[in-house]
Amino acid sequence: MGILLIVIGLVIMTVLAVKGIPILWAALVAGVFVLATAGLNIVEGITVTYMTGFSGYIMNYFLMFVLGAIFGKLCEVSGASDSIAQAVVNKLGEKYVVLAIIVAAAILAFGGVSLFVALFTLYPLAMSLFKRADIPRRLFPGVYIAGAATFAMTAPFTPSTQNIVPMAYLGTTLSAGMVSGLIGTVFCAVVVCIYMQWRVGSVKAKGEHYVPLAGEVEESGVQKDLPGLIIALIPMIVLILALNAFGLNVVVGLFIGCVVAVVLYWKWLPHTMAEFWKQITAGAQNGIMSIANTAAVVGFGSIVTATPAFGTLAEIVQDFAQNGNAYAAVAISVAALAGISGSASGGLGIAIPIAADIFLPMGINPEALHRIAVISSSALDSLPHNGFVNTCLQYTHTNHKEAYFDIFIVSVAVTIVETILVVILFSVMG
Repeated sequence: MGILLIVIGLVIMTVLAVKGIPILWAALVAGVFVLATAGLNIVEGITVTYMTGFSGYIMNYFLMFVLGAIFGKLCEVSGASDSIAQAVVNKLGEKYVVLAIIVAAAILAFGGVSLFVALFTLYPLAMSLFKRADIPRRLFPGVYIAGAATFAMTAPFTPSTQNIVPMAYLGTTLSAGMVSGLIGTVFCAVVVCIYMQWRVGSVKAKGEHYVPLAGEVEESGVQKDLPGLIIALIPMIVLILALNAFGLNVVVGLFIGCVVAVVLYWKWLPHTMAEFWKQITAGAQNGIMSIANTAAVVGFGSIVTATPAFGTLAEIVQDFAQNGNAYAAVAISVAALAGISGSASGGLGIAIPIAADIFLPMGINPEALHRIAVISSSALDSLPHNGFVNTCLQYTHTNHKEAYFDIFIVSVAVTIVETILVVILFSVMG
């Protein structure tokens, strides 16, 4: 019964979030429900248990989130992300529109640019190409998410939040589980590209065309002054090398990336100090909001772990791991939490500390645990209630009926298969 009440608490949080209630409040309401039904002290549960989880997560990851958001803002404001996107699109051209958008989105995501910044950057370029190639607008969300929110977020070496979170608990690096992880990455990348290319042909064969929005205006043709491709890429390359080749602390690596970005992008950044710091502050605020939302989910997870029923749940998971497949137990646990919370990083924030306590004493390879957790966190996080999915649909003037099927295929179905593949690889190869 206790386990059922925990699940109901998770559902309450999810439903409230889908209804538009900020996750900060949704997590608190769900937390109060779990505390009350578990017979625990509500005041102590919120002020001590919840806040311990909330503040602990912020303490561990605050600078990472803020510096990462500032780095993304520098790429956005300078036009560096535009430069990279345009270079990829121009290179591949109209014939390979789908591949161009997927590759551009993946490069931006792998380079540390946020999903939102990459979306705002690519959408106008994509619509210009979609119009010329007569591709229906409703396919763009699937194409974009295929590149930005699948393999690029879970691959070894990527500086994504999902890939960073497990490091603090498992003592691993961004390259953890490299061989099996890269095999899974290649599989996912190839499949989503083939699927979306086939999907475009299938939809066009049925007579669908690009339909302009009401009041849509033609592009002026005026070219913005943008950084060259090499200059645009250098800060991203420095960031990736700092974290992987040199093994620097994540915060140090992000700080160096930001400094390099400011130096190289200076010509294209606001030249008044007031405007410059306004943009830096805006980036920092984005990071603070992101970590607060994730920390709220983690705080809810702390309440769950304090309930008597959680001990029973942990025993079930541990028994499954001992008598079945430990890697599968990790994948199922993380995927379920990410799916219910509608957040890969939120699901990881709840699952990884618990998984570390359960599985590491069992002798489970921490690198395998890291990579499986990261990939499986993206298996169910893109369900219809996911915040970014809804933002993407709204921004692109589409809806769930028109576009979600393709989002589901590339970011849920394919990622589930990738998760199974990686679990099998680790089970066989160790």
